Amino acid sequence: MLKNKVFRRIWLTQTLSSLGDAIRNWAILFWVFLEADQSVFYRTALLFAEMLPVFLIAPLAGTWVDRRNPKKVLQTSLVIRALMSLILAGLIWLEQIPLLLVALAFTCSIQQFFQPAISKLTVAAVEDKDYGTASSSVRTVDTLLALAGPAIGAFLFQWWGASLSLIVDGICFFLGSLLILRICTSPALLSHTSDLSTPASAFWKEFLEGFKYIGANQLTKRLFVLSGIMGLSVGAVNLLNIFFVIDELHLSEDYVAWASTASGIGMFAGAIGLNVLGSRLKNYVKVNIWGTAIMACGLLLLTLSFHSVTMLLSRFMLGIGSSILGITLGTIIMMFIPEKLLGRVGSVFEGGPLAATLCGYAFFGWLYPYTGARFIFGTSFVLFVIAFLFAVSLLSITSVAKKHSSVQEEFISDSQVNTR
Repeated sequence: MLKNKVFRRIWLTQTLSSLGDAIRNWAILFWVFLEADQSVFYRTALLFAEMLPVFLIAPLAGTWVDRRNPKKVLQTSLVIRALMSLILAGLIWLEQIPLLLVALAFTCSIQQFFQPAISKLTVAAVEDKDYGTASSSVRTVDTLLALAGPAIGAFLFQWWGASLSLIVDGICFFLGSLLILRICTSPALLSHTSDLSTPASAFWKEFLEGFKYIGANQLTKRLFVLSGIMGLSVGAVNLLNIFFVIDELHLSEDYVAWASTASGIGMFAGAIGLNVLGSRLKNYVKVNIWGTAIMACGLLLLTLSFHSVTMLLSRFMLGIGSSILGITLGTIIMMFIPEKLLGRVGSVFEGGPLAATLCGYAFFGWLYPYTGARFIFGTSFVLFVIAFLFAVSLLSITSVAKKHSSVQEEFISDSQVNTR
């Protein structure tokens, strides 16, 4: 895939963005943790500053990208994020935690424009048969940076401090904007952009199209349910992992870290495996079924774990399964969703699993004292059996050979697509 010059620039930009996010998140986390005397309140506020923009801005951002030149949107978002990194560095130097959280929420809001724009550029840059390889190439680096992010962030924080770390963060975004500047976009990519004079009511009508499309289309509806189940289950495992390891398996705290590491290695293995096999895989719906099956088996093994080996193996399997599901869901969306709707539909899919994860935190956190972690993991297994049936049902809805025609016929009204 990196032989494709346009995709190579997109891939490098995505890598720089992920690296910048890792540096920023850990630098701010370490600084707030120390500056606020390990305050739980500020730790919670930090999470809200990072996550709320996904709910509030992501669907709006997807609609905006669908109406504009994605290259310009992407480049503008990178430049703003680079400038915001400098502002965040200044607020840290001035020791202004409340203003820092507000600025972080703003830069995370701008960040929501990045993914739909880069997805549209990727669709324009690669052939249909290479969507899966492109997605797995990006996911491989993202997973590797997720594993290395804490180490990189801690190293920069210890040696340079939070302010200089954020300056490095800004440089990453600025370099990404330079790479995008040199990409030549196809005129076809602009064929569905809107006139800037379009009334605001048309924007909100288009905004609702992402939700309407998912509800009206059997394929996207089932994929959305599948992604929601994945978010719930991953949220349950992440939330209760420490309690399960210490209170129910009676292992030391070190095994909590080992479990997370096993999951991360599994995610990396799943991503790089799909990357290597990308050119041989023709039907990503079938690969999605395999990912769902691996997740279900991993949850069953976790539920039945009574010692460290099976627990670590189950987390490794869950890492592989979640990586495969993430890549295949993104690939199927790129393959089957009309390009003019890709931004707004993709943004809803991005926020859906996160919303399910947060709901899982709340519900399973309330349920845990009454049932224990093992019962909740077993419940997650049952949910993934249902998700497996949903994944299998996708084969009867569509196939790779008829992707564009089958999906567009499902959309109830052409007027929902052509509002301009």
